[in-house]
Amino acid sequence: MAFTVKEIMVPNPLSLRAEQTTFTARETMLFNGYECLYVVDKEGKPVGVVSVLSVSLEDKARRVNKLMTHNFETVREDQTVQEAALLFARKEFAHPVIPVVNAAGALVGILRIKDLVKDLTQSVAPPSTLSLEALVVQLAMTHSEDEEREWARKIREGGYASAVTQVGTTAEKLLVKLRESTIVAAIAHGVIAEDAREKMAVSNAIRDIVLQMEVVNPGLGGGYKLGIVRGEGRISVAACGRCGHALASSSEQIFVGTSTI
Repeated sequence: MAFTVKEIMVPNPLSLRAEQTTFTARETMLFNGYECLYVVDKEGKPVGVVSVLSVSLEDKARRVNKLMTHNFETVREDQTVQEAALLFARKEFAHPVIPVVNAAGALVGILRIKDLVKDLTQSVAPPSTLSLEALVVQLAMTHSEDEEREWARKIREGGYASAVTQVGTTAEKLLVKLRESTIVAAIAHGVIAEDAREKMAVSNAIRDIVLQMEVVNPGLGGGYKLGIVRGEGRISVAACGRCGHALASSSEQIFVGTSTI
């Protein structure tokens, strides 16, 4: 039986009204751990979205309707988790949170990548039926060597190859360090061959990750654990860690990139 978005979403999320200020938006996001907030109209329907980055760069008295973007998609609460996952997997998808709406189009919840992963890992499905992205996210989220070994075992049982590495660096060196460390780990563990085409596949996946980081947090630098999994004709890389401003107090964030081999 397929899970629905309603079963795993965060219900009754915080939202903004068009007339509220960027200062209010920024404080609300920082104090509540939101990466972005959706702006709703009088009927509760989402009409725009603002991120921590966008409000941080604006005059604090400016209204959010003057800077919000309309480039977002919604998912209905009765849609399946798999349908929602397809939105996150699309390379052009820019936001870390999807607004969930009811039949009338009103905002009733939000869906994050970790909500999807939690659902998938709690299901009774064997590792071989999990998506490549679900496996690599779990690998990157491990906090101990025992967890790493356990997820590496599950990934092998699914017929995939994997590797793990860690990176801590400044914003200026982030892209280079992520590429270097991930490629070296992938070659060392037999995930990719030492040729230009497969190295480029890893590089493209890392590029996707860095682009996501730029949307979420302008600071970029920080510490990350990276997982890489190869299977089904493609490579998937996930980075889990803290980035940007206020590293010590910020929550862990997940970024995923994929590339066809």
